[in-house]
Amino acid sequence: MSATDYTPFGAVPDDRYEVVSVLRDEDGTAISLAGERYSVKISFGFVEALCICDEGRRIQSYNRIGDIQTYRKNDFFGCPLYKVGGDSGFMKWLNEESCGFSLQDGHYAVITLNDFIDIAAAFPPKIEIS
Repeated sequence: MSATDYTPFGAVPDDRYEVVSVLRDEDGTAISLAGERYSVKISFGFVEALCICDEGRRIQSYNRIGDIQTYRKNDFFGCPLYKVGGDSGFMKWLNEESCGFSLQDGHYAVITLNDFIDIAAAFPPKIEIS
């Protein structure tokens, strides 16, 4: 069993972000973030599964993911979008729940001071910065 790797993903500039909205409609899923200097919209086309949790309910994840410890110590200043690789419990759950029909194409996470969002998506997201 390999460890789960969280690698910052995309050209999201470092900032201290909060989730403003998560919109899921016929066009896909869009996550809007507001930072101190930047606003970011992260858009996914086809999303297999989406798990939105208050950060206080993901204490175990926050503590065991070595790749985000510097981000946490910097008061969540940095890139909030991660590509998750390795042994992802979220993707394992999705594969089991779908009886093996999950596409298993990509696991992404948006992590902020107050939110932890897991996204299973068929394709990488589009990122818009303003």
